[in-house]
Amino acid sequence: MPQIYIVIVNYNKWEDLKACLTSIFRSDYDNFKVIVVDNNSENDSLGHLTRWAASDASVPRASSFKLIHSRDLDEHTDPTTFPRLLFVQHTKNVGFAGGVNVALRHLTGQDAYIWLLNPDLEVEENALSELVRFAEAHPVRSITGTVIKFEDQRDKIHMYGGGRVNFNTATATLIEEIDDIPQLDYISGGSLFTRAENFRELGILPAGFFIYWEETDWCFQARAKGYELNICLTAICYDKVSTTMGRGFLAEFYYTRNGLFFVDKYKKEANRRALFAAWLRLIKRAMSGQWSRVRGVYRGIQAFKKKERNED
Repeated sequence: MPQIYIVIVNYNKWEDLKACLTSIFRSDYDNFKVIVVDNNSENDSLGHLTRWAASDASVPRASSFKLIHSRDLDEHTDPTTFPRLLFVQHTKNVGFAGGVNVALRHLTGQDAYIWLLNPDLEVEENALSELVRFAEAHPVRSITGTVIKFEDQRDKIHMYGGGRVNFNTATATLIEEIDDIPQLDYISGGSLFTRAENFRELGILPAGFFIYWEETDWCFQARAKGYELNICLTAICYDKVSTTMGRGFLAEFYYTRNGLFFVDKYKKEANRRALFAAWLRLIKRAMSGQWSRVRGVYRGIQAFKKKERNED
């Protein structure tokens, strides 16, 4: 039974994460450890979560947990000694990739699978076992996504694992139809399952994006090296959709800026078309009076032009 490390990054969403962890600990697959990296939440997230883990009788396996500071993780840390549930308190908000990488740096040498999971997802009881069964039947050099349904409409598909990139608009479109799965350009980092050794070969996630497009960049590098992108149709997760970042200024800023950086990296000749599309998106937001989102798109365009990125 292969070992699985589930990596979840939290920022102020302890209630969503509690539901996520509850669903994980109901899994019919037993050989896993969960690593929660808290990006310096401002609402005592880890205080709430550790009290829950210590006392919630509905999740008995979660009683084996530990809280440590990120500075206590070093190159000598042995992930096999981690408890069933490890909470890692980080010193600052380093975004999705930066938070994930806190854990990945210690996992790439393991003979195990890694499942990146968003805190606002809940998983079916058989999701882990189905992911392992599916991955074991496919090449090591592959990346697997899951079927994501809406948490409040559990019979409705949100996406089949990921999406495809439109270089002319610097946008990504989710795969919502099963027949479109072959068009996948990336697996969503909200539910991404692969061998630990693949992060060793490809590197950890590019943290300069902060949030949005980092998994797209990572998957593009993987595809260039011959990796497969697959969807396990029998592994189901339920998404509360955008509770982590929302749809305001920050979401528009990072999505716009990072999409333009992505196009500039992989298809520079499409830069002008992508910038034009971003300005059109800004006008569209203005016409509907969404001024916070207008500012986000504008700042994203300006940050791209000035080459302003987050530190890796």
